[in-house]
Amino acid sequence: MKKILLVGCGMQAYGAALDLIRFANPTELILADADTDKTNLLFQFLLKNSSPQKISLLTLDANHISAMVTAAKGCDLILNCAPYSFAVNITRAAIEAKVPLVDLGGDTDQVLQQLKLSDQAKNMGITIIPDCGMGPGMTNITVGHAMEILDTAETIITRDGGIPLEPKPPLFYHLVFAIETLTNEYTGMTTQLRDHQLIEIAPMTEIEQCELPVVGKVEATHGMGMLSTLPWTYQGRVKNLENKFVRYPGHLTFLKTLREVGFFSREKIKTENGLVEPRALTKAVMEKYLMPRGGEKDVSFIQTISEGIKDKRKVRIEHWICDYSDPKTGLTSMQRTTGFTASIVGQMICSGQITQKGVLPPDLGVTKTPFFEEIQKRGFEFKFSLSELAD
Repeated sequence: MKKILLVGCGMQAYGAALDLIRFANPTELILADADTDKTNLLFQFLLKNSSPQKISLLTLDANHISAMVTAAKGCDLILNCAPYSFAVNITRAAIEAKVPLVDLGGDTDQVLQQLKLSDQAKNMGITIIPDCGMGPGMTNITVGHAMEILDTAETIITRDGGIPLEPKPPLFYHLVFAIETLTNEYTGMTTQLRDHQLIEIAPMTEIEQCELPVVGKVEATHGMGMLSTLPWTYQGRVKNLENKFVRYPGHLTFLKTLREVGFFSREKIKTENGLVEPRALTKAVMEKYLMPRGGEKDVSFIQTISEGIKDKRKVRIEHWICDYSDPKTGLTSMQRTTGFTASIVGQMICSGQITQKGVLPPDLGVTKTPFFEEIQKRGFEFKFSLSELAD
């Protein structure tokens, strides 16, 4: 791989950039962001933890399509780590520049708009795979793998989380990705499949008590956008399809109470200090309180359980993926699982392991076994099993 444009130098870009340098060995990696402080901080991190051939810094407004096209021309890959609100414009720029693109996704409406551009990307002979984070992203790949094996599925459920190994009260959580994404999970509706039908489910409902490897007793619940486009992809082949994110007991009760009394509302209220938007205030307070102070250990994991029919037999398929923070680099497990996923998929496009053209969700676009092999090279725990169920 020669020249890579990495757009957006925030929290999740650290894992993606480091993985690109270590495994893709690009002749040039361009770090692009409108905020020069962010590009400089990422540059210093990479110098400390790797031996890059060449890194260039670029001040870039990712919403400015013509500027994006100019920056992308001549590149072998665009890896978009910018907030999801930039995704559609960056996709349009990639198509115009004729450069493959991978992004972290995270917002289903944005991804559905990107998928509508598939014919344009196909005509340009390029591959674009959005939604390549941990969840959505790696979760989609496990579901896609199960559906390549099954003829039809009765039930598929994924549970995923990125949580501290040593949780502290009162929230038992620390921030491992953008606060905007976190608050969206707690407030936006999610689309899932029940009895073959697309349904909308409210976040933080149907809270499930469960016990998982590594983290023990936890709670799982619905959150916005976690399945992304999977319900549309597999409608007709899967009867019940759902995703739940995982937190330690106590967290969801507290956050659900905040939401129900109005702390996530966008409607401004009058205070002695003027008009205030409760959600903006809540985000600011939570971001300050939940930001890691340094040295915290965290774990990220995905459990996917799929039951259905294979060759007229009832079978159960289980996927388990788990990863930990890295004390040597300081990367959180979320930075590794999210950033590494995007980097791996980008490298698979450039190496020819992914050959389909157009805009494809990861469940359809990513070749599964090579992807699972790559995450294990990076130290991820990966378990897969297939067993027959009694009639």
